Parts: sequence; structure tokens; C-alpha cells
Amino acid sequence: MTRTHTLIACRECDCLQREVPVPRNGVAQCMRCGAQLYRNKPASVERTLAFFAAAAILFLVANLYPLLSLEAQGMRVDTTLFGASKALYASGYAGLGILVFMSTILFPAVEIAAMLYMLGALERGFVPRLLPVMFRAVEAVRPWGMIQVFMVGTLVSLVKLSHIASVIPGVALYALGGVIALFAAAEAAYEPRVLWARVEELGR
Repeated sequence: MTRTHTLIACRECDCLQREVPVPRNGVAQCMRCGAQLYRNKPASVERTLAFFAAAAILFLVANLYPLLSLEAQGMRVDTTLFGASKALYASGYAGLGILVFMSTILFPAVEIAAMLYMLGALERGFVPRLLPVMFRAVEAVRPWGMIQVFMVGTLVSLVKLSHIASVIPGVALYALGGVIALFAAAEAAYEPRVLWARVEELGR
């Protein structure tokens, strides 16, 4: 009996090559350009699902509680993650306000919801009907999620504002830091090849 081999194309140079097994936590590289083809991540679906579930909880906290508070001359002002983009919009920076809203709230929320939808269904043993749509949505919004950039800007603002008022970091600021860490952990655990292998297995 002739043994068939799965072929895979490199994303960088389009070199077509046979898919070979790699050891645990190993990486397969393109034989032409050396780009990463895929990784062997143990329990990729389960770990990624757990990280995104935790990120969903912290992301909800980050949007419900104050990001930081300012105290000056007996007055205290609180701001939230949505309030930051709303303030920019109201101050005449409509484009910047919309960009902040989309990159720190909308796109991360879409990524979290889509990943939970896909991975949750696969973990429960069935292929979700909207999986292709959700997969494309994640690939589209992931480069535009910029919570890390927003966090750096917030920390810089904290240093500058501390000279004119008392700055009190809110619960949402710590929650947002947790979201960033969980996103990084999910990225390290996520392997699309494993996701589609699970889909193929359940579809038989």
C-alpha cells in the first residue's frame, strides 16, 4: 500500500513540502527559508481555551471598573477604558477616539468571543457552524488589538500627571495588565494546525 504524505506550503516563500512529525514542543521549519511552519504544542486547544476564558473575565472587569482616579484640590475624577476613548472623541479627536475604542475594546472583545466560540465547541466535541467565519475574524482583528500600546501610554500618563494631581491606579488597570499577560500566554499555546486537526477528527 502506498503511503500518502500531507503537503504544506510555507507562508513566507510558498515552498511546498511534506508535513513531518515533530517532537513535543518542537517546531517545523521551512527547508528553503527557515520560516516556522507549525509547532507541536501539547493540549493546545485546552490551554488556549483556558487562557481566553480567564482573559474574558479580566477583560470584563477592565471595562466595568475605573481605570484610574485623579485627586486634586479635594476633587476626584474617575475614568474607565471606554471613558478614555469617549473623552478623546468629545475633545475634538474623533478619529483618535474611535481608534482607541476599536483597538482596546472592540477588537480584543471580538478575538476573545470568537476564540471562546471555536475552542469551546471543539472541546465539547462538535464543530461549530460559524467556525470558518470566526477563524477569519480572529485573523483579521488580531493585528489591530493594541492593548499593550494603550497600557504603555497610560503608564507614561501616570508619571506625567503625578506632578499635578494624585493618581490612583484603578482595578481595571491591574485587570488590563492581566489581560495582556493572558493574551501572550494564549498566543504561545495556540496552534492553528491543531485546531484544524481537531475539526477534521470531529468531522469524520
